[in-house]
Amino acid sequence: MAVVYNLNHNFAKSVERNKGGMAIEVLPDDRNRSMSYGDLYNKVRDFAYFVSSQGIKKSDRVALILENQPEWPVVFFALSYVGAVAVPLDPSMPDKNIKAILADSGAKHVFISGENQKLLAALKDLVTVIATEKVKTIEAPEGFSPVDIDPDDLMVILYTSGTTDLPKGVMLTHKNLCANFNSLYQMEVFSERDVILSLLPLYHSYSLMTTLIAPIFSGSKVVYAPSDWPEKLTDYMKQTDATIFLGVPQIFHMMHSRMMKKLESAEGLAKLYVKLAISLRLTKILMPKIRKAFGKRLRFFISGGARLDPVVAGDFFKLGFKILEGYGLTETSPVASMNPLKKPKIGSIGRPIPDVELKVINQDASGVGEIAIKGPNVMKGYYRNEAKTMEVIKEDWFLSGDLGYSDKEGYFYITGRSKEMIVLSSGKNIYPEEIEKHYSSTPYIKEMCVLGVLKESSSGGKLEYLHAVVVPDLEFFKERGEMNIRRVIKSTFDNLSKDLPAYRHIMGFTVTQENLSRTVLGKLKRYEIEKKFMPIILDEKEKEKVVTPEDKELSKSENAQKLIKCIRDALDIKGPVRLNDSIELDLGVDSLGSVELLLAIEKCFGIEFPEEMVAGEIFTVKDVLARVEEMLGEKRQTSGIKHQWEGKVASWPDIIRQPLADGFQSKILLKTGWFDYVLAFLIKGSINVFFRVFYNLRVEGTHRIPKKGPYVLCANHTSFLDGFIVTAGVPFKTQLDLFFIGFRRYFIVPIVRDMVRRARIIPIDATQIVEAMQASHFILTNNKALCIFPEGERSIDGEVKEFKKGIGIIARELGMPLVPVYIRGAFEAWPRTKPLPRYCPIKIIFGEPVLPEVLMKQGLALGAKDEYGAICTALREKMTDLIA
Repeated sequence: MAVVYNLNHNFAKSVERNKGGMAIEVLPDDRNRSMSYGDLYNKVRDFAYFVSSQGIKKSDRVALILENQPEWPVVFFALSYVGAVAVPLDPSMPDKNIKAILADSGAKHVFISGENQKLLAALKDLVTVIATEKVKTIEAPEGFSPVDIDPDDLMVILYTSGTTDLPKGVMLTHKNLCANFNSLYQMEVFSERDVILSLLPLYHSYSLMTTLIAPIFSGSKVVYAPSDWPEKLTDYMKQTDATIFLGVPQIFHMMHSRMMKKLESAEGLAKLYVKLAISLRLTKILMPKIRKAFGKRLRFFISGGARLDPVVAGDFFKLGFKILEGYGLTETSPVASMNPLKKPKIGSIGRPIPDVELKVINQDASGVGEIAIKGPNVMKGYYRNEAKTMEVIKEDWFLSGDLGYSDKEGYFYITGRSKEMIVLSSGKNIYPEEIEKHYSSTPYIKEMCVLGVLKESSSGGKLEYLHAVVVPDLEFFKERGEMNIRRVIKSTFDNLSKDLPAYRHIMGFTVTQENLSRTVLGKLKRYEIEKKFMPIILDEKEKEKVVTPEDKELSKSENAQKLIKCIRDALDIKGPVRLNDSIELDLGVDSLGSVELLLAIEKCFGIEFPEEMVAGEIFTVKDVLARVEEMLGEKRQTSGIKHQWEGKVASWPDIIRQPLADGFQSKILLKTGWFDYVLAFLIKGSINVFFRVFYNLRVEGTHRIPKKGPYVLCANHTSFLDGFIVTAGVPFKTQLDLFFIGFRRYFIVPIVRDMVRRARIIPIDATQIVEAMQASHFILTNNKALCIFPEGERSIDGEVKEFKKGIGIIARELGMPLVPVYIRGAFEAWPRTKPLPRYCPIKIIFGEPVLPEVLMKQGLALGAKDEYGAICTALREKMTDLIA
């Protein structure tokens, strides 16, 4: 096919070849708006005649503020027909940004859709605003023809929504766009047999080329889906018989998450069957339903706009789907490289497309450098910014700003952006995307952005480190019943840091519930994020809260005012409390504190919350308010009934002395029979032999353990092995009366689950703080012994961490002795950051029992603020004394 750099020519040729074929369809099925190629051409020609009647002529700038719809290609090709320059804009962009771009581009006319009628008032004094639905076009006269086009004539100005800079107007000519189409045509990406589901916004170059220009010029059918497509994506793909699906990594991550979640939900033999089918890559044969989930005619997926996670791409291939990753920028019209259909490489952006060259310049020792691009697809320049244009185009090579390398077969790989690269004073280069990918591997993190921070240290010098702005996945936290968001994230980051050199560790993080700013293709707008959060990180100002009008009105209600006062009094907060404040993140309340807070609120309102709420169902002040009003409503309906809350005092003595629920009490085996004696003997004997043979276990101080309960063994926690080490270290008679409290998720395996009761392990969810405290009280008041790890989690570095207040409460209210226990060597044997154990000699030391009264005096002398905290502080001192 001879290359003609003229959009009008290529459009007319496609219409001539495919006149009777469908060009545009609309979902749900709207035959009035669907168009064949012949219909599309006639509408374009008639609309072009209308455009010219409005005084729009060649080279005039005309803005398009339209959602994806059939009118979009009609307006776009009509502007091309008369030689005008299209300036597509995001309909959701703030009015002030739209006005700024209109002023910069010099656009005097704007085409808008009915959904954007609000812009009429904002723009009517600046430009001529035309609503596409209200245009009454008339049939163009016989002699009305497209204007003469030179290949270098400007066709579109696209204002980039950059990740590290303010938007710039990218000038793309007819030559740029037609050359890019021709390269894709040579690769046989699109054909007249293809159906393209148009989801990505057409005001971006990626979707403009791949879901409009290239498909229409190739004779494909383009289908526009409604705005609910994220929930109904597979339905629409099946309904339209889509053959190629073009998306951005965010969409593929969403699809991947849904697929893997469904596959992982399989159980028993079904799960084994799924794993076998995936590992043998026989999903097409053994799991045909997965293939049909996206329709019968799907050929492949194409991902662009940002880097695709190789794990996601790899899983798509394992499931029998071909996903091709491409690369480009708005400045390259946009496609510069793409994986070939026959030999794609996971993790690569592919090879340069036909007629385009890529090379890596200014390479470092590892071969990484900046990717430069040359070809007829490279932009004319930045609109009204010659200096910036000269910065990025050198001797016809466009300097992309992306860092990467190429392999021996000519495939290219991206490692990050040069402008986003963080250069430490030590000379170390940090690619934030790599750090974000590593730390975002945990499901607790929804999204994050890594920033380089340089701030004054307390010693007067400069402190340089990596800081993350983190958006937690609150839904996952709720599923896990976990409320200690900040603690969990820190613990997770500590774990993940072990696999990285020190200079790549995240040393601080800021948690926010607001979504991070992104471009339309899902890339982080780092300059906006840095501008917003750096003052907070540097303590220059307090975090600004976004308060909706609804929340502002709700906060004036009597119940809201009363709740806020109650919270401020209970937590001794001097500043404001807002409805969208997080209980843990903004108010600084941990699991134990949340129980105390809710009890204070119960007393304040004279209500009783359900147990599941106390267990961690609430995250914000607004959540609490909703439940308060719900409880008040129930109270009014049952005003004649006496409630448990009457006369209730919000204090730990009352909480822990509440009787255990029958179902929970059944988990605790107080009375042991002959079978339990035999089982305990075998288990302890096996564990004892194992640790003495494989870890050279030595035990010191067993004579200090009280002969009978109640008492608590308080051990440091550094390893998966700690509970077994304590079991191996205590005498057999002690083991029969010794109970452990552990997180339930470690005991959900069927074989283990059936043994936990006889092993005297009480599985607790992270939110069952009250149940854990009540279970401890129940065990100890029945003259049994309890083993607790007061740190609450395994230490990341082997050092003894701060003790949680729970052990102080139990000791203070029950008055029983505490036995400090120090385990040496377990951290080196199996730290929480390693998947498998290794050999290291282990020693367990039992200290002298200490009464809580003694600990209280010592702790208060050490500066503790209350009696519970004093016990924890002094007990930790006793434990660390055993280290020597």
